[in-house]
Amino acid sequence: MENEGPVRVEVTWGSADDEQLLRRAVATALGIGLEDVVESRICPDCGSSSHGRPVVRRAGPPPTESAGHVSLSRHEDVAVVAWSAQAPVGIDVDGAGRRAWVRREARGKCVGAGITAPDPAHLTTRLLMAPSVYVAALAVDSTQEWELVVR
Repeated sequence: MENEGPVRVEVTWGSADDEQLLRRAVATALGIGLEDVVESRICPDCGSSSHGRPVVRRAGPPPTESAGHVSLSRHEDVAVVAWSAQAPVGIDVDGAGRRAWVRREARGKCVGAGITAPDPAHLTTRLLMAPSVYVAALAVDSTQEWELVVR
């Protein structure tokens, strides 16, 4: 979806055992209640809803409106969510020595085809500030400039 300004990407850090982190991050970004965000999963290979990438939509009777693009990663006791209303995103967090891995994993999550898929020409990846024993990367698939908001 193209718009006038830069693509806004919001990143929210939290605890790995926080089951509501993804929904809370999306609700905060959209300025709506937690009960207004529905989370599910979809596997791009088999279509199963029991595993795969997270998908968020607004609550309500079907068909419901998408609540944007979202990605989630957990490692040990930390979790991180990336969300954008405008462009696909991918995020990954891992141990401090895994910079190349988190970049590759974030790109794979962003394109939804795994770490061996070729990157689109307009996909960009940035390393993020993370708690001291971790490293994280964010990938955004957009032809536009993008801005990062960290919560």
